[in-house]
Amino acid sequence: MTFAGIALVLIGGDPVQAASRELLGLRLEALRNHAPTIGHVLVLAAHNLPLTAWPLLLGGTGAHRHRRTRLAADILVAVLLAINTLPVGVALGAYGSAVLAYLPQVPLEWVAFATGATGWLLQRRHTLTASKGMLLFGVCASVVICAAILETVAVPHR
Repeated sequence: MTFAGIALVLIGGDPVQAASRELLGLRLEALRNHAPTIGHVLVLAAHNLPLTAWPLLLGGTGAHRHRRTRLAADILVAVLLAINTLPVGVALGAYGSAVLAYLPQVPLEWVAFATGATGWLLQRRHTLTASKGMLLFGVCASVVICAAILETVAVPHR
């Protein structure tokens, strides 16, 4: 999806790049980012953990037991992954390499999304034990915290 976002913006040329910049509204200025604080790390982690880990809960709903609910859950997880990777591609296509300095956390965030999605993929084939589910959640939470730290301290800031 990321490559699709980049390709769509680049193929569309200047008009699509301009529209993408207007839609995203990114201001790539270090002065706009506050100095790193633990509070910022906690806010980012608290925001991102539910977004990345919710697929781990699908097994508890029984979604894996019926073909239709499995398909619905598969679609929801695919949409989750798409709506969190496509905008990165659009930003890369619209702003070019200038945006890279503001995205050091993205690989770790994608690991967290993949961990949540993997939990669902495992669950849909056979029931996960509570300990395995908690282990996946712990991995997801740990990666989200690392991403939040990286996003807080590694991006340009004042």
